[in-house]
Amino acid sequence: MLDVQGDKKFKSLELIEEWIKTTCPKCGKEARRETNTMDTFVDSSWYYMRYLDPTNCSQPFDKTLINNMMPVDIYVGGKEHAVLHLYYARFFNHFLHSIGLSPSLEPFKKLLVQGMVMGQSFKNKINGTYLKEDEVIKKGKTYFTKDGNYPVIATWEKMSKSKHNGVEPKNTISNYGVDTMRLLVLSSVAPTSNRNWNSDTFPGILNWQHRLWLTIREFRAHRNNDDIQKHTIDSSIFQKEEIKLHDARNYHVKKTSSNFRKSYQLSVAISKLQGLTNILRKSPKELIKYSAEYERLLAVQIIMLTPMAPHFASALWSGFVSAPGRINHKWEQINWENDVINQKWPQVDSDYILNLYCVVNNAVKCVLPMPKREMALLTKEAAIKLTMAQEIIKEYTSSWNIIDIGFQSYEDNDTYVFIKTDRKSAAKDK
Repeated sequence: MLDVQGDKKFKSLELIEEWIKTTCPKCGKEARRETNTMDTFVDSSWYYMRYLDPTNCSQPFDKTLINNMMPVDIYVGGKEHAVLHLYYARFFNHFLHSIGLSPSLEPFKKLLVQGMVMGQSFKNKINGTYLKEDEVIKKGKTYFTKDGNYPVIATWEKMSKSKHNGVEPKNTISNYGVDTMRLLVLSSVAPTSNRNWNSDTFPGILNWQHRLWLTIREFRAHRNNDDIQKHTIDSSIFQKEEIKLHDARNYHVKKTSSNFRKSYQLSVAISKLQGLTNILRKSPKELIKYSAEYERLLAVQIIMLTPMAPHFASALWSGFVSAPGRINHKWEQINWENDVINQKWPQVDSDYILNLYCVVNNAVKCVLPMPKREMALLTKEAAIKLTMAQEIIKEYTSSWNIIDIGFQSYEDNDTYVFIKTDRKSAAKDK
Protein backbone atom coordinates (compact mmCIF):
# COMPACT_ATOMS: atom_id res chain seq x y z
CA MET A 1 0.00 0.00 0.00
CA LEU A 2 1.46 3.36 -1.10
CA ASP A 3 1.50 6.28 1.31
CA VAL A 4 -0.09 8.82 -1.06
CA GLN A 5 -1.52 10.96 1.74
CA GLY A 6 1.62 12.28 3.35
CA ASP A 7 0.93 15.50 5.28
CA LYS A 8 -2.76 14.90 4.52
CA LYS A 9 -2.28 16.09 0.92
CA PHE A 10 -2.51 13.92 -2.14
CA LYS A 11 0.74 13.58 -4.05
CA SER A 12 1.04 13.46 -7.81
CA LEU A 13 1.94 10.01 -9.12
CA GLU A 14 5.00 11.63 -10.69
CA LEU A 15 6.43 12.13 -7.19
CA ILE A 16 6.09 8.49 -6.10
CA GLU A 17 9.26 6.97 -7.50
CA GLU A 18 8.78 3.58 -5.80
CA TRP A 19 5.55 3.18 -7.78
CA ILE A 20 6.85 4.58 -11.07
CA LYS A 21 9.89 2.27 -11.17
CA THR A 22 8.84 -1.26 -12.01
CA THR A 23 9.74 -4.32 -14.06
CA CYS A 24 8.28 -5.01 -17.48
CA PRO A 25 6.11 -8.16 -17.18
CA LYS A 26 7.04 -9.21 -20.75
CA CYS A 27 10.79 -8.73 -21.03
CA GLY A 28 11.77 -8.49 -17.38
CA LYS A 29 13.74 -5.27 -17.88
CA GLU A 30 13.42 -2.02 -15.92
CA ALA A 31 10.37 0.05 -16.85
CA ARG A 32 8.41 3.13 -15.76
CA ARG A 33 4.67 3.27 -15.21
CA GLU A 34 2.47 5.85 -16.98
CA THR A 35 1.53 8.69 -14.63
CA ASN A 36 -0.96 10.49 -16.84
CA THR A 37 -3.91 8.34 -15.75
CA MET A 38 -6.66 10.93 -15.21
CA ASP A 39 -8.82 11.22 -18.33
CA THR A 40 -9.73 14.79 -19.29
CA PHE A 41 -13.42 13.82 -19.32
CA VAL A 42 -13.26 13.55 -15.51
CA ASP A 43 -12.81 17.33 -15.46
CA SER A 44 -14.66 18.44 -18.59
CA SER A 45 -17.80 16.50 -17.63
CA TRP A 46 -18.69 18.96 -14.85
CA TYR A 47 -16.64 22.08 -15.61
CA TYR A 48 -19.80 24.14 -16.21
CA MET A 49 -20.57 23.76 -12.51
CA ARG A 50 -17.05 24.50 -11.32
CA TYR A 51 -16.97 27.69 -13.42
CA LEU A 52 -19.79 29.04 -11.27
CA ASP A 53 -17.61 28.71 -8.16
CA PRO A 54 -13.97 28.46 -9.37
CA THR A 55 -12.21 29.64 -6.20
CA ASN A 56 -13.94 27.28 -3.77
CA CYS A 57 -11.17 25.41 -1.89
CA SER A 58 -13.36 23.36 0.46
CA GLN A 59 -15.83 21.71 -1.93
CA PRO A 60 -16.35 21.17 -5.67
CA PHE A 61 -18.90 24.02 -5.73
CA ASP A 62 -21.47 25.74 -3.55
CA LYS A 63 -24.87 24.02 -3.90
CA THR A 64 -26.69 27.34 -3.49
CA LEU A 65 -24.97 28.82 -6.54
CA ILE A 66 -25.63 25.70 -8.59
CA ASN A 67 -29.31 25.59 -7.65
CA ASN A 68 -29.78 29.12 -8.90
CA MET A 69 -28.04 28.58 -12.24
CA MET A 70 -28.50 24.96 -13.34
CA PRO A 71 -29.41 23.45 -15.71
CA VAL A 72 -27.36 24.99 -18.53
CA ASP A 73 -29.61 26.90 -20.95
CA ILE A 74 -27.94 25.74 -24.15
CA TYR A 75 -25.10 23.39 -25.04
CA VAL A 76 -23.27 24.27 -28.26
CA GLY A 77 -21.03 21.54 -29.62
CA GLY A 78 -20.14 19.41 -32.59
CA LYS A 79 -21.87 16.13 -33.43
CA GLU A 80 -18.78 14.22 -32.33
CA HIS A 81 -19.62 15.23 -28.74
CA ALA A 82 -22.85 13.21 -28.81
CA VAL A 83 -21.03 9.94 -28.07
CA LEU A 84 -18.21 11.40 -25.97
CA HIS A 85 -18.54 14.56 -23.91
CA LEU A 86 -22.34 14.61 -23.79
CA TYR A 87 -22.42 11.01 -22.64
CA TYR A 88 -19.99 11.59 -19.78
CA ALA A 89 -21.45 14.97 -18.82
CA ARG A 90 -24.91 13.43 -18.47
CA PHE A 91 -23.46 10.52 -16.50
CA PHE A 92 -21.71 12.85 -14.06
CA ASN A 93 -24.78 15.04 -13.66
CA HIS A 94 -27.04 12.05 -13.01
CA PHE A 95 -24.63 10.97 -10.27
CA LEU A 96 -24.38 14.47 -8.76
CA HIS A 97 -28.18 14.75 -8.85
CA SER A 98 -28.51 11.38 -7.07
CA ILE A 99 -26.41 12.63 -4.15
CA GLY A 100 -28.18 16.00 -4.01
CA LEU A 101 -25.48 18.22 -5.52
CA SER A 102 -27.27 19.04 -8.79
CA PRO A 103 -30.86 20.35 -8.81
CA SER A 104 -31.77 18.78 -12.17
CA LEU A 105 -31.40 15.27 -13.53
CA GLU A 106 -30.31 16.49 -16.97
CA PRO A 107 -27.49 19.07 -17.20
CA PHE A 108 -28.58 20.87 -20.40
CA LYS A 109 -31.94 22.31 -21.45
CA LYS A 110 -31.18 22.51 -25.16
CA LEU A 111 -28.57 21.11 -27.53
CA LEU A 112 -27.34 23.00 -30.59
CA VAL A 113 -25.09 20.94 -32.82
CA GLN A 114 -23.26 23.43 -35.01
CA GLY A 115 -22.26 22.70 -38.58
CA MET A 116 -18.73 22.84 -39.93
CA VAL A 117 -17.05 25.31 -42.24
CA MET A 118 -16.27 23.28 -45.36
CA GLY A 119 -13.57 23.96 -47.93
CA GLN A 120 -13.67 23.02 -51.60
CA SER A 121 -11.34 20.16 -52.39
CA PHE A 122 -10.11 18.77 -55.72
CA LYS A 123 -9.22 15.11 -56.19
CA ASN A 124 -7.72 13.38 -59.20
CA LYS A 125 -10.44 10.99 -60.31
CA ILE A 126 -7.91 8.42 -61.57
CA ASN A 127 -5.51 8.03 -58.63
CA GLY A 128 -7.39 9.80 -55.81
CA THR A 129 -4.62 12.36 -55.17
CA TYR A 130 -5.76 15.65 -53.65
CA LEU A 131 -4.74 18.71 -55.67
CA LYS A 132 -4.32 22.37 -54.86
CA GLU A 133 -6.73 24.85 -56.39
CA ASP A 134 -4.04 26.24 -58.72
CA GLU A 135 -3.37 22.72 -60.00
CA VAL A 136 -6.77 22.37 -61.65
CA ILE A 137 -8.65 24.07 -64.48
CA LYS A 138 -12.37 24.32 -65.16
CA LYS A 139 -13.88 23.59 -68.57
CA GLY A 140 -17.57 24.36 -68.54
CA LYS A 141 -18.86 22.68 -65.39
CA THR A 142 -16.11 20.04 -65.23
CA TYR A 143 -12.70 20.21 -63.57
CA PHE A 144 -9.47 18.73 -64.96
CA THR A 145 -5.83 18.61 -63.96
CA LYS A 146 -3.95 21.63 -65.19
CA ASP A 147 -2.45 19.67 -68.09
CA GLY A 148 -5.98 18.67 -69.09
CA ASN A 149 -5.20 14.95 -69.05
CA TYR A 150 -7.21 13.77 -66.04
CA PRO A 151 -10.70 14.53 -64.74
CA VAL A 152 -10.95 16.03 -61.27
CA ILE A 153 -13.66 15.56 -58.64
CA ALA A 154 -14.59 18.87 -56.97
CA THR A 155 -16.44 18.59 -53.66
CA TRP A 156 -16.87 20.26 -50.27
CA GLU A 157 -15.14 18.61 -47.32
CA LYS A 158 -13.89 19.33 -43.83
CA MET A 159 -10.90 21.63 -44.10
CA SER A 160 -7.50 19.96 -43.73
CA LYS A 161 -3.93 20.51 -44.89
CA SER A 162 -3.78 17.11 -46.59
CA LYS A 163 -6.74 18.04 -48.78
CA HIS A 164 -5.34 21.52 -49.57
CA ASN A 165 -8.74 23.08 -48.85
CA GLY A 166 -8.01 25.05 -45.70
CA VAL A 167 -8.40 28.81 -45.31
CA GLU A 168 -6.02 30.83 -43.16
CA PRO A 169 -8.23 32.95 -40.84
CA LYS A 170 -5.45 35.52 -40.30
CA ASN A 171 -5.38 36.36 -44.01
CA THR A 172 -9.15 36.70 -44.21
CA ILE A 173 -9.30 38.88 -41.10
CA SER A 174 -6.43 41.00 -42.43
CA ASN A 175 -8.27 41.57 -45.73
CA TYR A 176 -11.82 42.05 -44.47
CA GLY A 177 -11.82 42.45 -40.68
CA VAL A 178 -13.04 40.11 -37.97
CA ASP A 179 -16.62 41.49 -37.96
CA THR A 180 -17.08 40.97 -41.68
CA MET A 181 -15.71 37.45 -41.39
CA ARG A 182 -18.05 36.70 -38.49
CA LEU A 183 -21.08 38.03 -40.37
CA LEU A 184 -20.20 35.88 -43.36
CA VAL A 185 -19.88 32.75 -41.24
CA LEU A 186 -23.25 33.43 -39.58
CA SER A 187 -25.20 34.49 -42.68
CA SER A 188 -27.09 32.44 -45.26
CA VAL A 189 -27.11 29.10 -43.45
CA ALA A 190 -28.45 27.89 -40.11
CA PRO A 191 -25.95 27.31 -37.28
CA THR A 192 -26.67 23.58 -37.47
CA SER A 193 -25.84 23.41 -41.19
CA ASN A 194 -22.43 23.11 -42.80
CA ARG A 195 -21.12 26.24 -44.52
CA ASN A 196 -19.28 25.98 -47.82
CA TRP A 197 -16.59 28.64 -47.52
CA ASN A 198 -16.52 30.78 -50.62
CA SER A 199 -14.88 34.21 -50.78
CA ASP A 200 -17.27 35.15 -53.59
CA THR A 201 -19.96 35.72 -50.95
CA PHE A 202 -18.04 38.54 -49.24
CA PRO A 203 -19.35 41.29 -51.56
CA GLY A 204 -22.91 40.86 -50.23
CA ILE A 205 -21.87 41.39 -46.61
CA LEU A 206 -19.46 44.20 -47.53
CA ASN A 207 -22.24 45.95 -49.48
CA TRP A 208 -24.57 45.75 -46.49
CA GLN A 209 -21.92 47.20 -44.20
CA HIS A 210 -21.28 49.96 -46.74
CA ARG A 211 -25.00 50.82 -46.85
CA LEU A 212 -25.10 50.99 -43.05
CA TRP A 213 -22.11 53.33 -43.05
CA LEU A 214 -23.81 55.52 -45.67
CA THR A 215 -26.95 55.56 -43.52
CA ILE A 216 -25.02 57.01 -40.57
CA ARG A 217 -23.25 59.54 -42.81
CA GLU A 218 -26.56 60.71 -44.28
CA PHE A 219 -28.17 60.79 -40.83
CA ARG A 220 -25.45 63.10 -39.57
CA ALA A 221 -25.53 65.21 -42.73
CA HIS A 222 -29.32 65.70 -42.65
CA ARG A 223 -29.34 66.45 -38.92
CA ASN A 224 -26.71 69.14 -39.63
CA ASN A 225 -28.60 70.60 -42.60
CA ASP A 226 -30.86 73.49 -41.53
CA ASP A 227 -32.11 73.89 -45.09
CA ILE A 228 -34.29 70.80 -44.69
CA GLN A 229 -37.70 72.00 -43.54
CA LYS A 230 -40.36 69.79 -42.02
CA HIS A 231 -43.22 71.57 -43.80
CA THR A 232 -41.87 70.50 -47.21
CA ILE A 233 -43.54 67.13 -46.60
CA ASP A 234 -47.29 66.89 -45.97
CA SER A 235 -48.05 66.34 -42.27
CA SER A 236 -50.39 63.41 -42.98
CA ILE A 237 -47.70 61.72 -45.08
CA PHE A 238 -45.13 62.37 -42.35
CA GLN A 239 -47.43 60.80 -39.77
CA LYS A 240 -48.10 57.74 -41.96
CA GLU A 241 -44.38 57.26 -42.49
CA GLU A 242 -43.77 57.44 -38.74
CA ILE A 243 -46.42 54.78 -38.17
CA LYS A 244 -44.67 52.56 -40.73
CA LEU A 245 -41.35 53.04 -38.95
CA HIS A 246 -42.99 52.34 -35.59
CA ASP A 247 -44.47 49.07 -36.87
CA ALA A 248 -41.22 48.12 -38.62
CA ARG A 249 -39.22 48.65 -35.44
CA ASN A 250 -41.52 46.53 -33.30
CA TYR A 251 -41.84 43.81 -35.92
CA HIS A 252 -38.09 43.50 -36.42
CA VAL A 253 -37.35 43.62 -32.67
CA LYS A 254 -39.90 40.84 -32.17
CA LYS A 255 -38.54 38.65 -34.98
CA THR A 256 -34.84 39.27 -34.41
CA SER A 257 -35.16 38.71 -30.66
CA SER A 258 -36.86 35.39 -31.40
CA ASN A 259 -33.98 34.41 -33.71
CA PHE A 260 -31.49 35.11 -30.91
CA ARG A 261 -33.41 33.72 -27.94
CA LYS A 262 -35.65 30.99 -29.32
CA SER A 263 -34.67 29.49 -32.66
CA TYR A 264 -30.97 30.49 -32.73
CA GLN A 265 -31.35 31.10 -36.47
CA LEU A 266 -28.72 33.83 -36.62
CA SER A 267 -28.72 33.77 -40.42
CA VAL A 268 -32.40 34.78 -40.32
CA ALA A 269 -31.57 37.51 -37.80
CA ILE A 270 -29.03 38.92 -40.26
CA SER A 271 -31.63 38.77 -43.02
CA LYS A 272 -34.08 40.71 -40.82
CA LEU A 273 -31.46 43.33 -40.03
CA GLN A 274 -30.72 43.72 -43.74
CA GLY A 275 -34.43 44.27 -44.29
CA LEU A 276 -34.36 46.93 -41.57
CA THR A 277 -31.52 48.67 -43.43
CA ASN A 278 -33.65 48.72 -46.60
CA ILE A 279 -36.43 50.51 -44.72
CA LEU A 280 -34.03 53.10 -43.32
CA ARG A 281 -32.50 53.71 -46.75
CA LYS A 282 -35.92 54.45 -48.29
CA SER A 283 -36.80 57.16 -45.76
CA PRO A 284 -37.01 60.74 -47.12
CA LYS A 285 -34.63 63.36 -45.76
CA GLU A 286 -37.41 65.16 -43.85
CA LEU A 287 -38.10 61.98 -41.90
CA ILE A 288 -34.41 61.45 -41.22
CA LYS A 289 -34.07 64.92 -39.77
CA TYR A 290 -37.31 65.30 -37.80
CA SER A 291 -38.69 61.84 -37.05
CA ALA A 292 -38.37 60.39 -33.56
CA GLU A 293 -39.34 56.98 -34.96
CA TYR A 294 -36.52 57.07 -37.51
CA GLU A 295 -34.05 57.86 -34.74
CA ARG A 296 -35.39 54.94 -32.68
CA LEU A 297 -35.29 52.55 -35.62
CA LEU A 298 -31.70 53.45 -36.42
CA ALA A 299 -30.68 52.95 -32.79
CA VAL A 300 -32.37 49.54 -32.69
CA GLN A 301 -30.65 48.53 -35.94
CA ILE A 302 -27.20 49.22 -34.48
CA ILE A 303 -27.90 47.63 -31.08
CA MET A 304 -29.19 44.37 -32.59
CA LEU A 305 -26.17 44.19 -34.91
CA THR A 306 -23.76 44.45 -31.96
CA PRO A 307 -23.55 40.78 -30.84
CA MET A 308 -22.42 39.74 -34.32
CA ALA A 309 -20.31 42.75 -35.30
CA PRO A 310 -19.34 44.62 -32.09
CA HIS A 311 -16.46 46.68 -33.53
CA PHE A 312 -18.40 47.85 -36.57
CA ALA A 313 -21.51 48.55 -34.46
CA SER A 314 -19.44 50.61 -32.01
CA ALA A 315 -18.21 52.80 -34.87
CA LEU A 316 -21.78 53.21 -36.16
CA TRP A 317 -23.02 54.06 -32.68
CA SER A 318 -20.33 56.69 -32.20
CA GLY A 319 -21.52 58.43 -35.36
CA PHE A 320 -25.16 58.07 -34.31
CA VAL A 321 -24.90 59.58 -30.81
CA SER A 322 -22.66 62.45 -31.98
CA ALA A 323 -25.22 63.71 -34.51
CA PRO A 324 -26.97 66.99 -33.60
CA GLY A 325 -30.73 67.49 -33.40
CA ARG A 326 -31.34 64.67 -30.92
CA ILE A 327 -35.07 63.95 -30.51
CA ASN A 328 -35.46 60.97 -28.15
CA HIS A 329 -33.81 62.58 -25.15
CA LYS A 330 -35.72 60.53 -22.58
CA TRP A 331 -36.64 57.37 -24.48
CA GLU A 332 -35.83 54.55 -22.07
CA GLN A 333 -34.43 52.27 -24.78
CA ILE A 334 -31.49 54.54 -25.61
CA ASN A 335 -28.74 55.39 -23.13
CA TRP A 336 -27.00 58.23 -24.94
CA GLU A 337 -24.07 58.26 -22.53
CA ASN A 338 -23.08 54.60 -22.96
CA ASP A 339 -21.38 52.74 -25.78
CA VAL A 340 -23.49 50.37 -27.83
CA ILE A 341 -22.16 47.26 -26.06
CA ASN A 342 -23.68 48.58 -22.82
CA GLN A 343 -27.13 49.25 -24.29
CA LYS A 344 -30.10 47.21 -23.16
CA TRP A 345 -31.55 44.84 -25.73
CA PRO A 346 -34.47 46.52 -27.58
CA GLN A 347 -37.99 45.73 -26.47
CA VAL A 348 -41.35 45.70 -28.18
CA ASP A 349 -43.53 48.69 -27.21
CA SER A 350 -46.19 47.98 -24.60
CA ASP A 351 -49.00 48.91 -27.03
CA TYR A 352 -47.71 46.73 -29.89
CA ILE A 353 -50.08 43.90 -30.78
CA LEU A 354 -48.93 40.35 -30.15
CA ASN A 355 -50.92 37.19 -30.86
CA LEU A 356 -52.13 34.24 -28.83
CA TYR A 357 -52.23 31.31 -31.24
CA CYS A 358 -54.68 28.50 -30.45
CA VAL A 359 -53.32 25.35 -32.09
CA VAL A 360 -55.20 22.07 -32.35
CA ASN A 361 -53.34 19.02 -33.68
CA ASN A 362 -50.60 21.25 -35.18
CA ALA A 363 -53.14 23.45 -37.02
CA VAL A 364 -53.87 27.06 -35.99
CA LYS A 365 -57.61 27.30 -35.32
CA CYS A 366 -57.86 30.86 -34.02
CA VAL A 367 -55.68 33.88 -33.28
CA LEU A 368 -56.35 36.25 -30.38
CA PRO A 369 -54.53 39.60 -30.68
CA MET A 370 -53.72 41.69 -27.62
CA PRO A 371 -51.29 44.46 -26.63
CA LYS A 372 -47.91 43.40 -25.26
CA ARG A 373 -48.80 44.82 -21.82
CA GLU A 374 -51.66 42.31 -21.58
CA MET A 375 -49.68 39.44 -23.11
CA ALA A 376 -46.93 39.94 -20.53
CA LEU A 377 -49.44 39.29 -17.73
CA LEU A 378 -50.96 36.21 -19.38
CA THR A 379 -50.20 33.12 -17.32
CA LYS A 380 -50.31 29.56 -18.63
CA GLU A 381 -53.60 28.91 -16.82
CA ALA A 382 -55.17 32.14 -18.14
CA ALA A 383 -54.03 31.46 -21.70
CA ILE A 384 -55.49 27.95 -21.66
CA LYS A 385 -58.75 29.20 -20.14
CA LEU A 386 -59.02 31.93 -22.79
CA THR A 387 -58.30 29.41 -25.55
CA MET A 388 -60.85 26.89 -24.32
CA ALA A 389 -63.51 29.63 -24.21
CA GLN A 390 -63.33 30.19 -27.98
CA GLU A 391 -66.28 28.73 -29.89
CA ILE A 392 -64.16 27.13 -32.59
CA ILE A 393 -62.01 25.44 -29.95
CA LYS A 394 -65.14 24.23 -28.15
CA GLU A 395 -66.22 22.51 -31.37
CA TYR A 396 -63.09 20.40 -31.36
CA THR A 397 -62.84 19.76 -27.64
CA SER A 398 -66.51 18.75 -27.36
CA SER A 399 -66.20 15.99 -29.96
CA TRP A 400 -62.55 14.95 -29.55
CA ASN A 401 -60.76 13.59 -26.52
CA ILE A 402 -57.99 15.92 -25.32
CA ILE A 403 -54.70 14.09 -24.80
CA ASP A 404 -52.42 16.97 -23.89
CA ILE A 405 -52.32 20.78 -23.62
CA GLY A 406 -49.03 22.63 -24.07
CA PHE A 407 -48.04 26.26 -23.52
CA GLN A 408 -45.22 28.27 -25.07
CA SER A 409 -44.40 31.89 -24.31
CA TYR A 410 -41.33 34.05 -24.94
CA GLU A 411 -40.58 37.62 -23.98
CA ASP A 412 -41.64 40.16 -26.61
CA ASN A 413 -43.17 37.46 -28.76
CA ASP A 414 -46.36 35.60 -29.56
CA THR A 415 -47.82 33.00 -27.21
CA TYR A 416 -49.02 29.53 -28.21
CA VAL A 417 -51.47 27.08 -26.66
CA PHE A 418 -51.13 23.61 -28.18
CA ILE A 419 -54.02 21.17 -27.86
CA LYS A 420 -53.52 17.56 -28.87
CA THR A 421 -56.53 15.30 -29.34
CA ASP A 422 -57.10 11.74 -30.48
CA ARG A 423 -59.31 13.04 -33.33
CA LYS A 424 -62.02 10.52 -32.43
CA SER A 425 -65.57 11.78 -32.61
CA ALA A 426 -67.67 11.19 -29.53
CA ALA A 427 -70.63 10.34 -31.76
CA LYS A 428 -68.62 7.62 -33.56
CA ASP A 429 -67.41 6.20 -30.23
CA LYS A 430 -71.00 5.58 -29.27
